[in-house]
Amino acid sequence: MAQELKKTIFIVEGKNDTARLRLAFGDSIETIETGGSKIRSAVLDLIEQSARDRELILLTDPDFQGERIRKIVLERVPNIKQLFLNKIDGKPNHKGSLGVEHADPKLLKKLLGKYVKEFSPTLEIQRSDLVDFGLIDGAGSAVLRKKISDQLHLGNTNGKQFLKRLQMFGITKKELKEAIKNLE
Repeated sequence: MAQELKKTIFIVEGKNDTARLRLAFGDSIETIETGGSKIRSAVLDLIEQSARDRELILLTDPDFQGERIRKIVLERVPNIKQLFLNKIDGKPNHKGSLGVEHADPKLLKKLLGKYVKEFSPTLEIQRSDLVDFGLIDGAGSAVLRKKISDQLHLGNTNGKQFLKRLQMFGITKKELKEAIKNLE
């Protein structure tokens, strides 16, 4: 995994997130810190330039500011890979704000494992499957979708984003059925 990480730059919010990633992956990990949701244009330029010859992975906090950062970065560089941390896994042990800096290093390695293996989006799951599973277009679908999103670390989504992220992460129908079964 270390060899693949040399080609990767993580985009994170700040120095505490960088420190947590280094705890998980070692000191050779590279990051670009946005400095919060008021991202300077120079930082966006650096992200855009880095995307030309390096693999970028966007990992922000599972809160409003983290989603705002994602939106800003993705507008500038739309094809960046993303990791999503759910609110439970980003919860501080004592006091402090929700975020990547509180994530278990083992979990970060597990999430990154999706990219270290050959990352290839799959179109196995279709919109009709989500309707059949009650994840879109039905009473209670938003609540069920939120629970599945948390379990699969897909981030907060609407129905369209949910389908796109399932495909982006290569989640199979079997894995989705298993996640739904785990809720019961």
